Amino acid sequence: MKILCIGDVTSPGGVKHLEENLWRIRKEYGIDFCVVNAENASVVSTLSLSQADALLSSGADVLTGGNHTLRSRGVYSLLENETRVLRPLNYPEDVPGAGYGIYDGAGYRILVISAMGTVHIEPTLDSPYPYIDRVLAREEGKYDFAILDFHAEATGEKVAMGYAYDGKIHAVFGTHTHVQTADECILPHGTGYITDVGMCGESGGVLGMNPEGVVRRMRQKLPIPFAPADGRAVANGVIFTWDNATKRTTNVRRISF
Repeated sequence: MKILCIGDVTSPGGVKHLEENLWRIRKEYGIDFCVVNAENASVVSTLSLSQADALLSSGADVLTGGNHTLRSRGVYSLLENETRVLRPLNYPEDVPGAGYGIYDGAGYRILVISAMGTVHIEPTLDSPYPYIDRVLAREEGKYDFAILDFHAEATGEKVAMGYAYDGKIHAVFGTHTHVQTADECILPHGTGYITDVGMCGESGGVLGMNPEGVVRRMRQKLPIPFAPADGRAVANGVIFTWDNATKRTTNVRRISF
């Protein structure tokens, strides 16, 4: 089994890039299942119904979320009606949508969990640990492989999450910081891990955004609007390879296209 996980889609340009390239990449690398974090697809303002449809028809099997997912009320009905679009698990239970699902991938049942950290990130949610624990207990025996997208700011919080579920979740990957890290590894009990898979959007800026507006906001502390950068679009991700017999991760490979 080969699982492709792609970092935060930062703009409509990132959506278009995946529309044009994702099926080709899936075929080239023999990808069986693909998870895309899409919480920023509308430029730091969640994703639209049309963007979700475009990504799901372009090779994404599941869209995960983050701190911007619920920023617009327009996404609420999408979260309620489309089981392949997730928001972080550790939002209050009465928030629209779900934080996990079980999906078919090459004949295997794949549990995908979307969760959010609590360090230097807003809104501040409950600790994700009891939420994840409950899902694993509730769904025990109902899935073959498990994936966790941990959307968090602090690298230490992400690393700790990987070790916490080493041997319990088959792949743990971080999102949110938009910079692909070089610490991909297989943890001692067989979990594939990387602190951040990066982003999908225009290059040459600050985390996918035009540097002029970001610098002005940093200097002046004013709500300067962000706009996508001017460089060519690029997608960052990671490929986890799983052994179907042992249910262990055998390889973790970074990818950019």
